[in-house]
Amino acid sequence: MQKWALIAILIGVLVLAPKQLECAIGIDLNPCTLPQCIAACKKVLGDKYVSATCAAGPKGKYCICLG
Repeated sequence: MQKWALIAILIGVLVLAPKQLECAIGIDLNPCTLPQCIAACKKVLGDKYVSATCAAGPKGKYCICLG
């Protein structure tokens, strides 16, 4: 059930996002805080960074990066 909720959220973000996205990646951060997530995404994606959020999964929280 959580898998489908995550997929629905990602599709919604991709459809409603004002910028063109090239990738979506997940980074294991447990515990995930928004400032840590943003910093990790900016480090990985560089100038392509668009947004970041923490999400709960079966093994704890992780970070989702859009770029």
